[in-house]
Amino acid sequence: MPKNEATTAESQQEAQSDSSKTTETISLNPTISEINSFFGTTDIVTAGPALNSATYYACMLIRCNAFAKLPLKIMQSMPRGGARVCREHPLFELLTLRPNPYMSAHDFKWATKFMTLHYGNAYWVYTFERGRITGLYLLDSELVQILVDDAGLIGKKDAVYYYYYDKLGRLIVYPHDKVVHFKCFPKDGIHGGSVRYYIRSKLNQEQFGDSVVNSRYQGGLHDPIVVQYTGDMSNKALVIKIQKRFSEIGGVKNAGKVIPIPAEFTVNQLATRLVDAQFFELQGLNVRQIANAFGVKSFQLNDMEKSTFNNVEQQNKAFYTDTLQNDLIATEQEVDYKLLFSFERQQGIFSQFNADAILRSDIKTRYEAYKTGITGGFIMPSEVRETEDLPFVEGSDKLIYGNGAAVPVSDIGIQYK
Repeated sequence: MPKNEATTAESQQEAQSDSSKTTETISLNPTISEINSFFGTTDIVTAGPALNSATYYACMLIRCNAFAKLPLKIMQSMPRGGARVCREHPLFELLTLRPNPYMSAHDFKWATKFMTLHYGNAYWVYTFERGRITGLYLLDSELVQILVDDAGLIGKKDAVYYYYYDKLGRLIVYPHDKVVHFKCFPKDGIHGGSVRYYIRSKLNQEQFGDSVVNSRYQGGLHDPIVVQYTGDMSNKALVIKIQKRFSEIGGVKNAGKVIPIPAEFTVNQLATRLVDAQFFELQGLNVRQIANAFGVKSFQLNDMEKSTFNNVEQQNKAFYTDTLQNDLIATEQEVDYKLLFSFERQQGIFSQFNADAILRSDIKTRYEAYKTGITGGFIMPSEVRETEDLPFVEGSDKLIYGNGAAVPVSDIGIQYK
């Protein structure tokens, strides 16, 4: 090869090598698609109109209602043990009454849990004035993109940012410490995964089953028919006419009517019994699998096949320990770290859900437990009255020991003096 040709070939190779090393760039106001392309990420795959599924809707309603009805309070540990309600804290009213002018605390928590389950992530942001948090607001999870800046292009290396596009198309970038982030099924601890994504095949199966039932109702609950015709079937127009004619005599509107059949036709029904196909067993299995994905117990979906009066109470407590308690702990930890100052945490201030609403037993069981605690000398009557929302009675704030007759602990043995 001549020297000049060799030099030209080497120059082309170097040019190709330099072009392969070209630095990628991104605009200062990128769109979500540009961000995904630059960082090599993809949007979460959705599973269609999941709320059209009756089981999905019921499970979502159960989970959101159970979470929203439990009050979230600000508490403070006491020096000698126990804790008190910290009503003077600025977060107390936001979490128990109204986080912002537009939502009640119940609706705010309900929407938070819905977005966590349905989209995999829920995001709170807060307003801050004069050294205190003055409002909590819920972001639309569909408009938020999580970015892990592992190259340090935006700021600190390996920092997490939240890109939010509001309804007007404006981009707002939140650092990780300004967003209270709740996740469902976070495989990497940062990105949550929606329930519907992981059970999309089961949701499709339920919707297919509903389509089968709907078609049966539309057909008047009649089996499909096979029409035999003794004439020439090569004429496509005639075949279409015959199909249209016999489709018109079916359906709900013709149920119970006598339909005349021409002599050249023979009509037979196909036996397609849903029982023979184990349709209802398969649908029931599908419902249980969707409920299991949500952590919902069968009795909560009115499936009482294996439930009795006694074990329903135990199943209700199992729903708390197996499903709801995890949500409460995750929420408390995120609120404590993101919404409380470090010096407040050092002072023993923390957030806590009051789970008595779901764990409370029947009145007879509660009163027997109270009696045991009071006569055992480790619960004061005033504490019981406070738990039962009864007014304070003078003299009830003393420990009593029951030895035949209940007397104050301070008076035990006084009769022997």
